[in-house]
Amino acid sequence: HPMRSSATGAAQPGRTAPRRRGPRQPGTGSESTRQAILDAARASFLANGFARTTIRSVARTAGVDPALVSYYFGTKGDLFGASMNLQVRASEEIAKIVSDDIRTAGPRLVRLAMTAWDDSEGGATFHALLRWIATDDSAPEAVQAYATEQISEPITQALAQAGVSVPHARERATLVGSQVVGLAMVRYLLRLEPLASASVDHLVEVMGPIVQHYLTEPLTPPPNRNR
Repeated sequence: HPMRSSATGAAQPGRTAPRRRGPRQPGTGSESTRQAILDAARASFLANGFARTTIRSVARTAGVDPALVSYYFGTKGDLFGASMNLQVRASEEIAKIVSDDIRTAGPRLVRLAMTAWDDSEGGATFHALLRWIATDDSAPEAVQAYATEQISEPITQALAQAGVSVPHARERATLVGSQVVGLAMVRYLLRLEPLASASVDHLVEVMGPIVQHYLTEPLTPPPNRNR
């Protein structure tokens, strides 16, 4: 069983091997298992929707223990986020961008999203999931899970650890998420021009400063002292 091992890596007579979470070791086996889980999750989200997809059903399709799905991906919302982003955990990448230099994070966040979602292979799955979002009754729950767990939460945490005074971190993170997810809907689902065919560089140029404003600039205008 992939979830069992002995303290020495070999079975001991008369003893039950202790359990541990996760695969025995990283490598080809664990990556193939992770990929099988992702494939099963994407297929289920597209065929059954978010609400009717469960960790247990994904595990059954992938041929693994449900605990292994949770080990690799966490909650169902995390699993949906991973399905949206293919091999990249958006939360990890976002946290790194914000933590590296918050003063330039806005354009880099836009570039991260657009580059990943424009990818010819990964983007196809992302666009299919967006089309599902537009028609499935459980879409609001899925979008909320994705925006919260993959965008808002990591930005909030990264802002808190940025080493600068940034008030209203939760509101800022939510505003950033609204811009990024909204841009995705306009570009890939509604396909509204000129944004649908704009280059990534152009989107970074026009949207980056807006995201940067939400990250670091005052959210409300200062009071008019002449009034």
